[in-house]
This record gives sequence, C-alpha cells and structure tokens, in this order.
Amino acid sequence: MQQHTVQQIAAGPRTGMYVYTGGNDRMGRYIECCSDAALTVMRAPRGERTASPAWQDIGHPTAEAAYAHMREVLLGRLDTELASLANWAGCRAPSGDGRCDVPTKRVATIPPLHFHEPLCDEHCTREVVEAMWDGPGDWSGSW
Repeated sequence: MQQHTVQQIAAGPRTGMYVYTGGNDRMGRYIECCSDAALTVMRAPRGERTASPAWQDIGHPTAEAAYAHMREVLLGRLDTELASLANWAGCRAPSGDGRCDVPTKRVATIPPLHFHEPLCDEHCTREVVEAMWDGPGDWSGSW
C-alpha cells in the first residue's frame, strides 16, 4: 500500500524544502508534486545530480505550498467530458442549503479517482470542482 503525504527533503541542495510524495518504505518514495523537475534530476548522469539546474524547481518552503502544488497538478487532470454514469444520479454540486440534485449521467473525475462526482451540465466545471474538493490531503492507496 502506498502512502501519499508531504515530506521534507532530507539531503541535497534542497534540504528542508517540502514535497508531496507517494510510495512506501518497502519500495521507496517518489516526488509527485514536482515530478517534472524530479525526473530531470533523476535522469542526469550520476555525477551531475546535485549540479542539475532542475534542483531549483523541486520543493516548496512550506508544507501548505506543497499540498497546494499537488492540488493544482491533480486539478490539471480534471475530466469533465469523457466519464459518464450508466444510470442517472442527482447532481452533487452544493446549491443553497443542500445540493443541486438535477438528474445527470455526467461525471467530473480527477484521475486516479481522487474525485468522482455526478455533476449536471451547469455544474460540471473546474470552478465547481475546486469548491467541492479539498484534496488531495494525506491518503493511502495506489494510483
């Protein structure tokens, strides 16, 4: 089982910076929120790892900033077009003192299933999803 959480970088030129990580102690951990920069560093020749200019793009000064960056990464994967339900469901968007509840087969998803909610045509937007989803937070499971 993988754990997804924010951790501080323990060694290297970005020691003390925060990153959102996945993985476990048995198989190892990997950086998720700054993955593009981390891959650049990992692909560099062994002697150049600490000298890579990509290091300057890895990590955040606070845990909150690392959570916020991972949230943006995942919201970038938001799909409001491809997924649909086999049966009708009520829209889950907040509305007044309750929820919209208009029948819909449309679904907003954030792969890999961080968010999977039926939303009607009016509410199936990034703005509504941002208001509904407070993730990613800490969680256990696999992608």
